[in-house]
Amino acid sequence: MKGRDAMPQTVLRRDAARNRRRILEAARVIANDGKPLQLNVVAQRANVGVGTVYRHFPTPEALTEALASDQLASLIEKADAAPRTLQGLRSFFRSVLTLLVRDGTFASALSDPVTDEMKKQRHRLLNGLRTLIAGTVTAEPLVFPALAPSEILLLLCGVGFAIRHAPDRNDPALLDRYLKALLDGILPGHVGYSGPAVGC
Repeated sequence: MKGRDAMPQTVLRRDAARNRRRILEAARVIANDGKPLQLNVVAQRANVGVGTVYRHFPTPEALTEALASDQLASLIEKADAAPRTLQGLRSFFRSVLTLLVRDGTFASALSDPVTDEMKKQRHRLLNGLRTLIAGTVTAEPLVFPALAPSEILLLLCGVGFAIRHAPDRNDPALLDRYLKALLDGILPGHVGYSGPAVGC
């Protein structure tokens, strides 16, 4: 009897996992098209009922953050693994910008998270960035941040938006030009700058 009861529950869990995957895949396509994530539209695209979408993701923000969760986890790992050097910091910033340019929904989850889980992930990312900056300053004393880590993340979101909407956004060199300008601003102590230090 116990085995019979367990079987339907297993089927239900599989169905729920499959529906969740279909919802996320549909939402990703819509987001990549630059369209807002309306739950009824996502349901139609995923070929599931609107109620099914709401059971998994009660708000568009929750769906947006579910899309961003894996990407944020990847950035946390990259921040922890990055060399504590100017080049390591630059490579990390480039990884963030690449995600922001590729995925327009990622910025809202990164800059203003709604769910508790995403807030925890953002906090871990900020700690990783803070450690990376501190290690870079120790290794290269001429480098010092002009902004706090939370401010740097907001600025990265803004730069990602600018690149996505630039007339020459398909230029492969555009991201690196913006990245150089960003580093010139937030790390004024690196080579080529002679202005005053600004604490974070």
